[in-house]
Amino acid sequence: MMAKKGKQMRRLQVWQYLIGIFVVFWIIFAIVLFLGDIPFFVISIALTTIAALSFLIVLLAWAYQNNL
Repeated sequence: MMAKKGKQMRRLQVWQYLIGIFVVFWIIFAIVLFLGDIPFFVISIALTTIAALSFLIVLLAWAYQNNL
């Protein structure tokens, strides 16, 4: 049999999937908040909180997969 030449595809790690999921969620959440006539101050607090929690979850998933 012939050996495969070139680069083999690497599977994405869980934390990379989580980044995509959280980006999509954050954008949808932002659109819903802006369309809901919610005060900008509340929108900024909500989006900042969601972004910080998402970052923490991705960081924990990265640390878990890298045995840290």
